[in-house]
Amino acid sequence: MIQMITAYTEEVDEVDDAIAEILKQINLDSLRKNSVGLATCHLDFIDSGFVAELSKKLPFSIIGMSTLASANKYGQSIYAFSLTVLTSDDVLFETAMTSSLNADNYQNELEAVYSAAAGKLPGQPSLILTFFPFINEVNGAILHKSLDTICKGVPFWGSIASNIDGRFDKCTVFHNGTVDKSGLAMILVHGQIDPEFIMVSLPSGNIGKNRGQVTKSDGCILYEINGITAQKYLETLGLIIREDAPIITPLMVYYEGSSEPVALGMYAVNADGSFLCGGEMPVGALIAIGEITPEGILETTRDGIDRLLKTNKRNAGLFLPCITRYLMLAPNQTDEFNLITDKVENGKVMPFMIGYSGGEICPIRDEAGVLRNRFHNYTFTACVL
Repeated sequence: MIQMITAYTEEVDEVDDAIAEILKQINLDSLRKNSVGLATCHLDFIDSGFVAELSKKLPFSIIGMSTLASANKYGQSIYAFSLTVLTSDDVLFETAMTSSLNADNYQNELEAVYSAAAGKLPGQPSLILTFFPFINEVNGAILHKSLDTICKGVPFWGSIASNIDGRFDKCTVFHNGTVDKSGLAMILVHGQIDPEFIMVSLPSGNIGKNRGQVTKSDGCILYEINGITAQKYLETLGLIIREDAPIITPLMVYYEGSSEPVALGMYAVNADGSFLCGGEMPVGALIAIGEITPEGILETTRDGIDRLLKTNKRNAGLFLPCITRYLMLAPNQTDEFNLITDKVENGKVMPFMIGYSGGEICPIRDEAGVLRNRFHNYTFTACVL
């Protein structure tokens, strides 16, 4: 069994005071035999040296990432450090982090680091919790596919690091005192656990009825739908995508055998009418157009929490919704925070943490009930233990 404990501070200027606040909330004497931590925080907590100093005081390893905003039962803010501690007598945890990843080394580095960490466990991991870096030359979908291959389909859940000001070159991942904007951190969990994964992107009413089929693609590049360029296909639906304008329209991708669509962003339109997308666009997959609205965001959050509560699992609730959701709720950005907090009665129903994601990593079940690791955008995701 896993127990979850949370701690929180907004004290970024006085490192010693912030550490004292975190340690008081954890109560180290209450920990079980095996413990691990995962953290989300404002970048200042990393740059100030707080994270490195805190890791020296903790009797367990932590992984973490910078984020747009964080919350748990102690508070919510964009200027916060939130720590989640998982502790157990019968479940084992092993942490690891790669060196800086790039297009040349990511596969070998990921395989070496994962294999070394997995080799310290008495058997195969039951779950991997992970924070990905934001790297232009190796996007999240590529790292996701590589890790899925290396771990042979072990379910993994987590996020790409994000940041408060939208500058992804400052998004940061850390493992104890090691900080790396291009590193990938992971927690391998081994033991009898039964995680539940919740993924909700858009309400059905916000998904177009037309379904096009991918007829030409290359990984995350979508060239053709129904035999014409992707750009022209969207124009037939009345959606004009231009090179010089931001794209906030999700593509809903129905992977073969999947029971629910995956929401993916269009990052850029190319001169040939193709799109660079947030995830893989396999030939044969069906595509629909989605619409993001504040009402739809809160509807899916409510739906996600309701699904979670129906599982009757109460030991831990880990939530990583997309940063776009926070931004699209303006001027009421905290509405999703507040809804989650109210639904779990500020931790009385279950301990919880919330961080905002630059790309969501969450398995979903196919039509046969088998978990498949997937990468998402615009999505509310949860891992429940």
